[in-house]
Amino acid sequence: MVHLLEVLAITMNFTYKYIRPPDGSWGGKLENGSWTGMVGMVGRKEVDFGLGPFSVRIFRKEMVDFTREIMIDDHKLIARRGRPEVDPWGFLLPLKPLVWAVVLTALLMVPAVVFLFSSYSGLKSTSTNDQSSNVMFTYVRVLLQQDYLEPPDLWWKRLVLGAWMIMTLVLTRSYAGTLMSLLAVRHIPEPYHSIRQVLDDPSVTMIWESDTSKVHYFRAAKSGIFREIGDSEKEGRIKFVKSFKLYSSLDKWVRQGDHTLMLETLLGRVLRSQDFSHKGRCDFYGAREVFLPTMFAMIGQKGSPLVPSMNKRIKWVTQTGLYYHWLKVAMPNVSYCDNPPAKIAVSNSLAFSNTWGMFAVLLGGHAISLFVLCLELLSASLLLDNATTLAS
Repeated sequence: MVHLLEVLAITMNFTYKYIRPPDGSWGGKLENGSWTGMVGMVGRKEVDFGLGPFSVRIFRKEMVDFTREIMIDDHKLIARRGRPEVDPWGFLLPLKPLVWAVVLTALLMVPAVVFLFSSYSGLKSTSTNDQSSNVMFTYVRVLLQQDYLEPPDLWWKRLVLGAWMIMTLVLTRSYAGTLMSLLAVRHIPEPYHSIRQVLDDPSVTMIWESDTSKVHYFRAAKSGIFREIGDSEKEGRIKFVKSFKLYSSLDKWVRQGDHTLMLETLLGRVLRSQDFSHKGRCDFYGAREVFLPTMFAMIGQKGSPLVPSMNKRIKWVTQTGLYYHWLKVAMPNVSYCDNPPAKIAVSNSLAFSNTWGMFAVLLGGHAISLFVLCLELLSASLLLDNATTLAS
């Protein structure tokens, strides 16, 4: 915008000086009918025009005149990217919950069917290892890839057991390969990609630029998702900051992970590029959802002859591509954090913090087995006491 102002000053032969609004805002209409910020200064003829660029909104037309559009931009939310981590319960991830349920069901059903068929059919077995517990543990041992020393004596048992072995082989090999891939790839969580996801999480606070057309829009909304944003302001889930404090808000609040910054896509890219230049890494991401597409322009006094003259020159600058060239030059490193990877491959050793879930299962299994053993010893002792009493 500074380059555009220089072109206007040279071609229209005027000098200029900058005047900042006392409240540091773009400008909006108050309930008493007065106007704040730069829009108010231009409308009251305290200055000749506002550089901006300002979002073109119908409610501002009563106070100022807009030049032709300089650019069109939409809005996004910016949030902090998570840290690469391994889920401690990641050993469960290679199989979907439905697959785990089917395997458990099959582990219970197949031995039960084999035992019932063996007990009540005419195909009697000569083996002494046909108790229900022995049949169950036969299939459990195969699933856990343990040995099985006593082969079935009947052909139909060998057929069922062979099918179970093939299914177990495919399942365990697939599980092992997928688990290795999951342990080598770290996922970087990006939890918020839409306004709806932010609204549904009561722990998140939204940051909006104060006294902008966006704030006026959601405060005036009567229904829909922007009405919900207006309601969230009443719940204390919105913070308003001045435009010159946006980067400090990004670094101070959004970096914590419980705040999101709602602003123009282009401005969000600028802030992320500044942070990348300072930190050397992409700590923030822009959401996939875009909202409120908006035209941006300069503003002048109502009926000012400057506006038509500026329109012709703005047209020259935008149609020749100069404005977007200036944008590109003014934003170094802007493309580095546009599409940061959501998954990265690692080769370092696993830490206990990444694997404690497996140890929890191991210790839980030992605790349950110890409890069952104590019950068996207690029941055996009671039975022995009863037998002694009856004998005496």
